[in-house]
Amino acid sequence: MIQKVSKKIKFLVAVIGSLLMTSVSAFGMYGVDGDDWINFLVHGNQLRARMNQLGFTLGNGTIKGTFGVYADQGWMGSILSPSTTENNKVDFNPTLSAGIGYTSDMFGIGVGYNFNYVDKYLQVHTPTLVFNALNNNLRIAAPIQVAVTDKVNGVAGSKFTGVGFNQIELRYYTGIDAFNLIRLYASYKNGTWENGTTKNAIETLGLQLRLYFLNTQVGNVAVNPYIRIEYHQALKGNYATLDQFGRNYTLENMYNNYNNGANAIDLNTQKQSDIYDVSPFYVAVKPILSLAASSDIVSLYFEPGLGYAVTSQKRKEAGSVQETQHYLTWQAYAEMYVTPVEDLEWYFEMDVNGNVNGQQGTSANANLSPVLFETTTGITWYLPSLN
Repeated sequence: MIQKVSKKIKFLVAVIGSLLMTSVSAFGMYGVDGDDWINFLVHGNQLRARMNQLGFTLGNGTIKGTFGVYADQGWMGSILSPSTTENNKVDFNPTLSAGIGYTSDMFGIGVGYNFNYVDKYLQVHTPTLVFNALNNNLRIAAPIQVAVTDKVNGVAGSKFTGVGFNQIELRYYTGIDAFNLIRLYASYKNGTWENGTTKNAIETLGLQLRLYFLNTQVGNVAVNPYIRIEYHQALKGNYATLDQFGRNYTLENMYNNYNNGANAIDLNTQKQSDIYDVSPFYVAVKPILSLAASSDIVSLYFEPGLGYAVTSQKRKEAGSVQETQHYLTWQAYAEMYVTPVEDLEWYFEMDVNGNVNGQQGTSANANLSPVLFETTTGITWYLPSLN
């Protein structure tokens, strides 16, 4: 048995190696979030090319692998580009991803790895464990991020240490239409800057729960409502924008946005309770209606939703006003799949919502109408199994 598995692994490595050497269009699939890796073990063989990812997954009924690049910081744009900080150098822009997994009727297990190049002094490493059980009805993806440098922006003795996890996810399909799916996410990031005797830190925590229920068919439409509950909090550091609580707020975001400890808390002189009555938090409850319909060629998926959100950042300093704000949030998310033949698919995604800040919290769209189309599109070519 061990010899057979060994032969399969050697065969898979040989196939991946030949693809990398002969085709520049074979790239990776997965980002640094657990949500990116959660379906790795159930994905069939495919080559995917979208605005934010280029990649393949290849294998047989037992062993599978993946390799390539993914844009965690926005749309892909480029893989290599001229450096913004050094002359005659290049920056590697996307996340490099690779992974290998084992699947069987009893369980599946896999390991993934993501590499982010921030600059020549700092890189972010994200190993990920993926596990499936109960006929793939139970799925777990656990990424852990680590980033360390003793030369922040090239300054010797200026240290940054970042640890965390981005959307550790547990997903369970119950098999009961009345309460058919549970998705639980947990995110945590801790960044510490040291420069001489100065020591600053930022620490955030995020939790999200999705409960799907009443999965039913109404005419030709599949209906599956769910409740989305989110809680995010700044455990250390000064509140800046809600984006730092978002699930896409990685260690790279933290480092770039708060370089050298700006907006962080001084651990030598302050505690979080010295600044705030309650650490800044964001809470949201969003009932969402998922709708799906399909024909032989086109499949559509929609998520209209409304929600209520509260943020708080009440400071203790003299003259500070109560900074509790209430929002009525909304969204209209859609996906479309066009399959002219069984093995070739065109995918289109659209997200229309009240986010006027654009992707990753940039201010480029701040003066536009609160209707922002955030889309991705691309193709998927489903490939035969490697037997």
